[in-house]
Amino acid sequence: MNKQSFSTNKNILILTTPFRPNIGGVETHLDDLIEAGIKRGFNFFVLTYQPLVTKAQGKTIEIEKGFKVYRLPWLRMNLFLILEKYPSLEFIYLFPPLFLLGLIFMLFNQNKIKVIHAQGLVAGAIGVILGKIFGKKVIISTHSIYNFPKKGMYFNFAKFLFGSSNKVLCLSHQSKQEVVDLGIEPSKVEVFTYWVDQEIFHPFSKKESRKKIGENEESFICLFIGRLVKGKGIPELLESADFLKDKMSKPSLKFIIIGDGPFASLVDEASKRQTNIRFEGKVNNNELTKYYNAANVLLVPSTHEEGYGRVILEALSCGIPIIATNRGGVKEYINREIGILIDITAQNIKDSLLLLLNNPKKLKSMSDEAYVYAKIHFNKKNCQIIFRNYE
Repeated sequence: MNKQSFSTNKNILILTTPFRPNIGGVETHLDDLIEAGIKRGFNFFVLTYQPLVTKAQGKTIEIEKGFKVYRLPWLRMNLFLILEKYPSLEFIYLFPPLFLLGLIFMLFNQNKIKVIHAQGLVAGAIGVILGKIFGKKVIISTHSIYNFPKKGMYFNFAKFLFGSSNKVLCLSHQSKQEVVDLGIEPSKVEVFTYWVDQEIFHPFSKKESRKKIGENEESFICLFIGRLVKGKGIPELLESADFLKDKMSKPSLKFIIIGDGPFASLVDEASKRQTNIRFEGKVNNNELTKYYNAANVLLVPSTHEEGYGRVILEALSCGIPIIATNRGGVKEYINREIGILIDITAQNIKDSLLLLLNNPKKLKSMSDEAYVYAKIHFNKKNCQIIFRNYE
């Protein structure tokens, strides 16, 4: 590592609970952010946890050109997922170790850091405190819809947190509105959008893609990529696959499920019972393009409020239309030309899949529109909003 590269005034401290080798939209976004930032002369320090929802393990200290990652081991036992419904308990679980790591880091490196960029509420609270202590600019990015109450301790905490930061970057207009509704000055809150490398994620031969993943060229493939947790709609997805397992159709309908998490064993068991389910487990991000291009449709059946699923950007960039939840930020980006928004039930998933399976012209039109839409809305120019706020 060239130590001199960390002595400039373009050093960014990223505080985040999720980071690779954990799999998810935030994790991939941060990889993209760091990669794009390094090309623009920024350097990054990342303070994070070892994965809290999977068995994956990263290096405790990882050093590459332009960035350095510190991963903190912490109690797992599925506590992160158990406590997701209880914000105050989740905060108590996640805050102390990462704050202590951040404090120690800043005591030794405060002169190197220009901006603290925190991801989410827990990291945001840590960032605000460290920013006050060491006199640093603090940016908080939100990646979810929080549904803040209209009053009470949680409301006051969120208002204080965002009000104490220098900038809030939200992944959707709905997210921005809920922050503004706390009483935060609208000019302080800005909407940003993920982006994808469209030199990697782009359409190519479905026939070749099917060949690469070992699937029948004639099958109708429904693809799911994401964390295997209840809030991602895994029970509903499996139930819809069960509905369709005995359907005699041409083409046949196949579910390919990619991901890891507490419901992995449930998905694996279903794949062994049903020939219309194929479980791939964890797949490296650079391998996903062939799965997107092999698919006919991407399914995003989240039952919680999504900020905006990154897999949607990747699929659209490959010309793959979407069947997705009508909740959260997703509905801001998906229109009827490129996708179908539904209330997530097994029956609605089944009906939407059969609609596209039985209407190949509609599917082809949506696929063509998806690629054009993605080229306009999800290119690398989106990173400029974040870097502008670093300056």
